[in-house]
Amino acid sequence: MNRAALKSNARLYLSRKYGDALGVAVVTSLIAGALSIFFSIVGNRFNPLTQLVFWDELAPLTGGAMDVERMTEQMIKSIESVLSQLWLVGLILGVSLIVLPLYRILVGNVMTVGRDRWYLRAAYVEHTPPFGSLFSVFRKGDYTKITGAMLWRSFWLFLWSIPPYLILFLGLLPQQIVFYHLLINRAALTEGLILRISKQYGLPLFLFSPLMLLVVLVLFLVFMIIRIRKSYQYRMLPYILADNPQLGARASLKIAQDMTRGKIGRLFMLDFSFIGWILLCLLCICLPWVTLHLFAPYYHMTWAEGYRVIRDEAAKQGILRMEDLGYVRVG
Repeated sequence: MNRAALKSNARLYLSRKYGDALGVAVVTSLIAGALSIFFSIVGNRFNPLTQLVFWDELAPLTGGAMDVERMTEQMIKSIESVLSQLWLVGLILGVSLIVLPLYRILVGNVMTVGRDRWYLRAAYVEHTPPFGSLFSVFRKGDYTKITGAMLWRSFWLFLWSIPPYLILFLGLLPQQIVFYHLLINRAALTEGLILRISKQYGLPLFLFSPLMLLVVLVLFLVFMIIRIRKSYQYRMLPYILADNPQLGARASLKIAQDMTRGKIGRLFMLDFSFIGWILLCLLCICLPWVTLHLFAPYYHMTWAEGYRVIRDEAAKQGILRMEDLGYVRVG
């Protein structure tokens, strides 16, 4: 899999259809993220937590000087306001935690497959697929299979995400306890304080040592690398579903793993090779959303071409059959 060749082909395919490709990327992003945008607006408007004031309103007029008494009054009023509207905070958080994941499962994931299907069909010089093919994944029969397969992938990625963060949380728990006591008691950090906390909670002193912190960070990095590796093993699943949504969750995920075996490093380097473009887009501080979407067609087309190359190699090696992906053998 030659990265330069993949990118060269992607630019060639986009030369006459960049506008369509940009439209597909933008529409997918807007639909997949519509609910997140909505809750962000609603949360900023009605969430009392956003109404907390910690700075003197007259500071800009007084050269940055703070009126401590006035600031304290504002803080007390803000906290009282939040406490009186805790039900609203709970409602917003509860709805967000339930509705947003459901929307991602039922709409966002499916739109991702639709986008990848369009780019996969557009990976030819003279052919531009209809814009409506972006929504062809919502057809009866395909939609249920795609939703289930993408949910199956999300489930496994979630499981692989648990170990690193669990290690980080439990490993840093002793340090969090020390910080809590420093904050509450306003005490200085001394060996005596750590010894008292160790005896109070029945924890060995080693858990509070710098060596323990190093062990935790190393284990966290190891499991994060495993998590990243798994994400690349499952990376081709949306394209496989774009080819043949009838495969089902288990079969499509197995094909994705088989296809990418021995290619994880090259897939990672393909992503890493775009880091310069991404940083350049992010430098446009006022318009990062716009610049990232202008770059998106190039990125998605390169990955579509990468999938085609890996798929064809896997078919030649007997790892999969093109008929399994919905193709018909001619001759």
